[in-house]
Amino acid sequence: MLIRRFASLVLACGFMSGAAAALAAPSAEGACPPQPSPPSRELMQKAQQQAVDRGFLWRISRDGRDSFLYGTLHAGRPEWFALGPRTEASLSRAGTLALEIDVTDPAVQAALQGAMQGPPRALPAELMRSLRAAWATECLPADTLDRGAAEFHVMQLGVAQAQRQGLFPLYGAESVLLVRSLGRQRPVVGLESVQTQLSALLARDDEEAATMVREALAELQRPQAVHTLERLTRAWVTGDLKDLEAHAEWCDCVNTPTERESYARLVDGRNPGMVNAIERLHASASVFAAVGALHLVGPRGLPALLAARGFKVSRVF
Repeated sequence: MLIRRFASLVLACGFMSGAAAALAAPSAEGACPPQPSPPSRELMQKAQQQAVDRGFLWRISRDGRDSFLYGTLHAGRPEWFALGPRTEASLSRAGTLALEIDVTDPAVQAALQGAMQGPPRALPAELMRSLRAAWATECLPADTLDRGAAEFHVMQLGVAQAQRQGLFPLYGAESVLLVRSLGRQRPVVGLESVQTQLSALLARDDEEAATMVREALAELQRPQAVHTLERLTRAWVTGDLKDLEAHAEWCDCVNTPTERESYARLVDGRNPGMVNAIERLHASASVFAAVGALHLVGPRGLPALLAARGFKVSRVF
């Protein structure tokens, strides 16, 4: 289930992709995943020359004020490192950029580092050997397996698989939004806490963690599974909301009770808290809220929940 679950994670959660990518070890070996270079001025200029609107953008209006809700992909390609004209115009109207968590906050960074450096899970010996083998295949540093929850490690394997398809967290939509906002001294805030994301992402006990790792490692053996991430990426690039709304039907990732519970906790379960934060921010200033696109679909998605609270919700593109 690795690629299927990561296809959801890459849209539905933010910080894990970046934290995992930071642990990837660059290598000259051809078998290792490619590594991104830091965005250069030349890269950004080239991307700007061919910038188009990608993703999903809504205007949310109430009390005479407009805010915006943007569905993102948390990984991207170098040529995407620019905002399209309608996205740029909407961001320029907002006084605040709101991400799932504020990765510019030193306290948030410390909390993330602490979670990544925490005590390891107690996994069966045979499972740990399999995890180490997969870890080595993706050229990840061996000593990092001795700390942090195993759930983090399988997500890092998912990041490595995405990098093999040319998708890098460093070039994700949030990175572009941060560059644009920090350059103009626009305030950046988080819609939820690190603890909220950790509660959604982590297994509740060692047994559940072992199940997650075992399923992920089995999925590594299924080459056809990469098509799920390709389809999800295509839906985001083309703004295909209909296909995104049907994600649970074709992702092959919500089949078992454990998968359904995990998916619900990771996606819909976090939406009410985000809505509360958006409503609170909108009360005092226009906000550009950027979250993983899977948070925006269905009757429990953010647009539907905001409409139920009296917002006028209209899709920009």
